[in-house]
Amino acid sequence: MEQLQDAEEITLQRVDDAGAVARPENVSGTWVEHEYDDLEIEQGPQWIASGIETSRPAEVEAAGLQPATDAAERITTGHTPVLEAAAVRYVDTQDALAPFRRRTGGKLIHYTVKGALVLGDAVGVTLLGINIGDYPVLAGLMSISAATAAVTAGLVGSEFRVMHAAERRQCDLQLLNEKQKPFGYLFSGANFGRRVLKLVGGVSITAACLIASAIFAGRAEIEGALVGGLYGGIALAVAAASFIESFMYADEIADIIDGSSRAYDKEIARHQKLAGSGLWRTKLERTTEAVSIVREHEQRGAAAKDRVRALKWGILRRNPGVAGHGPAAGLPGIVGRTDRKTGGVK
Repeated sequence: MEQLQDAEEITLQRVDDAGAVARPENVSGTWVEHEYDDLEIEQGPQWIASGIETSRPAEVEAAGLQPATDAAERITTGHTPVLEAAAVRYVDTQDALAPFRRRTGGKLIHYTVKGALVLGDAVGVTLLGINIGDYPVLAGLMSISAATAAVTAGLVGSEFRVMHAAERRQCDLQLLNEKQKPFGYLFSGANFGRRVLKLVGGVSITAACLIASAIFAGRAEIEGALVGGLYGGIALAVAAASFIESFMYADEIADIIDGSSRAYDKEIARHQKLAGSGLWRTKLERTTEAVSIVREHEQRGAAAKDRVRALKWGILRRNPGVAGHGPAAGLPGIVGRTDRKTGGVK
């Protein structure tokens, strides 16, 4: 605005009246033109320097974050192969085992049933404890423990299911495709834990019987043998129902596929966390901000140069008595410049 005001106040002394005349051939350029040419040249470096000054805080902050962001980038880059390997494992597992998967869902139902069995059995044991004189809190805690033990005794059913499914899948390992061969143990039918499984099954049956016997004895002592047998039978039924539910829910193939899926999801979440590092993001933001500021000022500098050039032409336009109304026809323009028709400002 100051330059605009100064330009408006500039006048050139008239030396003769003129109509629409060309610029005098013996004057290559007036002093005011040289002045404004230099002012135009000044605008570029001046605005660039202004952009550097304005962007300096962002550049300094970005430089300070550089070591931390370099470390974050190395960690993220190093984690990429882990993520890719997890994706390959998941895809290969899915391709190899999906046809043999039996369980497709029901996890919510599974845990709901287990919780209902524990809760139902705990109610009966709690009433027994209260009836024999225990404090309600102690009776409740004991009942939860006993009910959990009864349900846990039935969890062995999942192992029997796994053994049964392994025997059904048994086949000639030579018939497996390339993706199934790493899972050959699932198709071999070999089961070296049968004796241990029988031992665990025996312990589970013993635990269920002991719980049922304890409930029967306590109820029979207070309310008679019939009531004792009723509640003792319910305890055995809870353990048996837990066994059946575990047997129906168990699926080794589904567990392997779901495990590879969870591992892949975990690596995705970890990679996103690494890639979303706050310091890394801040550094990129500040670097981009600094570059944008410098570019903005470069454009403003170019616009300012055009503005100064336009002011110079305005001065000449307002003083045709000295500079004429335009360049003489057929004569070159100002040295180092061309008119708009031949390419604009250089």
